Amino acid sequence: MPASKVGFSAQLRRSLRSRATTAHAPESDLCLGPRTRHSDPISLAGISKQTLMPTSRSSIPGTEVESLPRRNTDPAWLQDHFVATGHDETTPSATFTFIRRRGAVYAVTCRHVVDALAHLPADRRPHFPTLAIQLGRSFLNLSGFGPQGFHHALRCPSADPDGADIAIAPLDNYWELLASRKNKIAIDLDNWHEPDWSHVRYCAAAGYLNEHKRTFSTGDGDKIANQLAVVVAEVSSAIGRSERRFTLSSQLSQPHGYYFSGLSGGPVYAIEGDQQREVPDGELFPIGIIFEGFPAGQQPSKTEIDPLRSSSYLTGHDLFLRALTLAPEFFDEWLQHCGF
Repeated sequence: MPASKVGFSAQLRRSLRSRATTAHAPESDLCLGPRTRHSDPISLAGISKQTLMPTSRSSIPGTEVESLPRRNTDPAWLQDHFVATGHDETTPSATFTFIRRRGAVYAVTCRHVVDALAHLPADRRPHFPTLAIQLGRSFLNLSGFGPQGFHHALRCPSADPDGADIAIAPLDNYWELLASRKNKIAIDLDNWHEPDWSHVRYCAAAGYLNEHKRTFSTGDGDKIANQLAVVVAEVSSAIGRSERRFTLSSQLSQPHGYYFSGLSGGPVYAIEGDQQREVPDGELFPIGIIFEGFPAGQQPSKTEIDPLRSSSYLTGHDLFLRALTLAPEFFDEWLQHCGF
């Protein structure tokens, strides 16, 4: 697989790659994170460490190589099954991560994202609420109609003693479309490689920012740009295959100006070491699913009531993320508790 790159530094960086995430307007990937103890920032695959320009884009039009986080994910849109409430930059969104296990491919996000369908603003409250993936000018709904009426494809653990904030749906026939039309690939837990945990100091977390979508007017009508953010932060808790959750936390020298609502459901990749080097895709280890990020949004959420994780001590300089550990045995438990 060609190496694709994302990078980070003490300041907010932007890639110039401009391939649209769906049929939306082109939007660059956003990368932010701290410097290492070395004078230069670590560079992951997609942006050159000298100029922070994309080095994985082909000179042949239409043959761009997208970053691994982009190919492993897509925005999860909270809307009506029939788009009766419309679809624009104010449509709430989160992140789907695509995961392969025992030959089947699943869309993974968080339980609280599914729960949010019941609490959308009155003017956007759908009659048939669903999470959807956009494909061109159409949507792949993770919901449907059967003998019992309208139902969701996403399931949450019903008897999980650990209370994992997770929701999972098999993609079945959708996956062929996503792979061929959107160039998506799934995190393969059947061939999962464990990092050397003792050398993991930084992780890269990826997802689509809910509060930073924009609408562009083009000759083909209005299009929405939903930006992929890659947030690199230091590991600030115990981490490893025996830990079910972990925390990432860093502080930048200047405010970054972004809110992390929408990252829920996105993947976390472990990075071994902190030396200045370019990290290819094969050295990004998928080890987590984001379920919490701060600053979350301009309006405090109910989860921010907890003073240990509230915005009372987090500022615009901070990067703070919590994630569920992703490993084959944990994913198997989630599948079992979801009834798959």
